Amino acid sequence: MSVRIGLEDAENPKQPCVTQGKLRETLHNKKALSPIFATLIILAVVTVMFIPVFIWATGVTSQNQESWQLSGTIATERIVVEEVNLKYNQSTICSIYVRNIGKTAVTINDVLIIAPSGEIFTYEEAKGECSTINPATGSPQESIIQGDMLEIRITALKGLVPIVNDPANRDKLFTVKVFTTRGVGGEYQIVLEV
Repeated sequence: MSVRIGLEDAENPKQPCVTQGKLRETLHNKKALSPIFATLIILAVVTVMFIPVFIWATGVTSQNQESWQLSGTIATERIVVEEVNLKYNQSTICSIYVRNIGKTAVTINDVLIIAPSGEIFTYEEAKGECSTINPATGSPQESIIQGDMLEIRITALKGLVPIVNDPANRDKLFTVKVFTTRGVGGEYQIVLEV
């Protein structure tokens, strides 16, 4: 019966019927894209969209790699302040002895001396306010490797001289902080001796 209905519908001019010929004509219409060309267009669009993402991602990863390398260097950089020669009624010279206990060579950048009142005095190596010396030879030395010691000599204590020479600051605690060029620091606390 279904075949008959199909034949009746085909003969009925009111309802259009899709025949095999019309189906072939619709499938091979020149206006439509073939699946191969459609796939190629999709691949081209995806590739064009991926290029900026790839450039951004490689830039971010190279930046991260550099920061990880710097973090690794900082993690292996360690110093310890072993001795500070800062005495009451002393001249204007202060010697600080620093040892490198890390795995990376270090260069001293600056020294902070904090008075008992909380006043901070900064001495920068780049400005020539302090110098780094090899304590064994007495010759200037910029950096130290693992296990070596370095003397930091401050020859002009700036405004710290009146504080050090004030009898009220005898037996008071002074804090000395030493920092490397990468920001790693060591600290030493000293009570002024007579």
